[in-house]
Amino acid sequence: MPSSTRARTLLCGLLLLGASALAEGPPENPPEVPRPEPKQTDIPARRLNLDHFVGGGVNPTVAEYRTRISHVRRLSQSEDILWRDTFLSLGGQVRLNPCYTAVGPMLQWQPIAVFNLKALVDAYGFFGTAGMLQSFRSPLDEYSDAVQRARTAARDTYGTTGWHAMLQPTLQARVGPLALQSVLTVDYFNMRLRGDDTLWYEAGPDTLLPGRGWMLTEEVNLVYFAGRLTLGATFRYLLPFYGQENVRPGEDLSAVNNGNMRLGGLVAYTFHEGGYSSFHHPTAFLTAAWHVRNRYRAGQETTQAIPFVGLGFAFQQDFVF
Repeated sequence: MPSSTRARTLLCGLLLLGASALAEGPPENPPEVPRPEPKQTDIPARRLNLDHFVGGGVNPTVAEYRTRISHVRRLSQSEDILWRDTFLSLGGQVRLNPCYTAVGPMLQWQPIAVFNLKALVDAYGFFGTAGMLQSFRSPLDEYSDAVQRARTAARDTYGTTGWHAMLQPTLQARVGPLALQSVLTVDYFNMRLRGDDTLWYEAGPDTLLPGRGWMLTEEVNLVYFAGRLTLGATFRYLLPFYGQENVRPGEDLSAVNNGNMRLGGLVAYTFHEGGYSSFHHPTAFLTAAWHVRNRYRAGQETTQAIPFVGLGFAFQQDFVF
């Protein structure tokens, strides 16, 4: 293989699998179904895509149904592997779980095979059910499962509204059956919290998030494609950002340690491919991620031997026009 072709192959990746944890909240990448590398002639110029996902997990307990609808337009007509599957997608998503619903517009842009950019804004409506929403004054406050169960029993939860914005650039590459993906996610939250509370707990990130502020997540996923079976390893690092407005007078902001880190694996099985049809790529998956760093789940309240375990199902629909 010529060196230029070999280098190009090392860089590009048309198939990828987002193996982040299932969540009720902001991580926006439940496992996505990989497609075979399409020929340019197989890719519709325009299509309406519906992407459905349902899943749940424990440690922490999470559950969600999500559907996305997008108008997808192909950007190029090249058979070159770097430019073959390029597109611009405009649409929206709806997320529903026992705690809240979220709805908003979404944009996805893939100008070259090795780079994908996703952006969205969604509005939250919390029901005040299933132990959420719980808010806190300081990032040094206790928010363990035991504390949250006690607050739920005391009905120290409430419904509220807010909004969230996300920007997510992704770098991806594939060599033969191996694919590597690096996903950086920047989230901003603006929530209506009661009293002088400045933080709220979200089960997806599994930490206290600023009522008005930022969170950064980095995920690295390595997957192996074996026909319909996909095996993967995933690493996630998550860091919320706090300011002096989030701490009480006299508290030391440098003492806060609410970031977390997970390392684990994933297995997924796609029952059939189906092309760009009205029902395709139905996939079931199981993921387990151990808490390498966590304020409560790395041996403090829960033994580190118990991972986050998630189970889910996803499928897609395409309507070509």
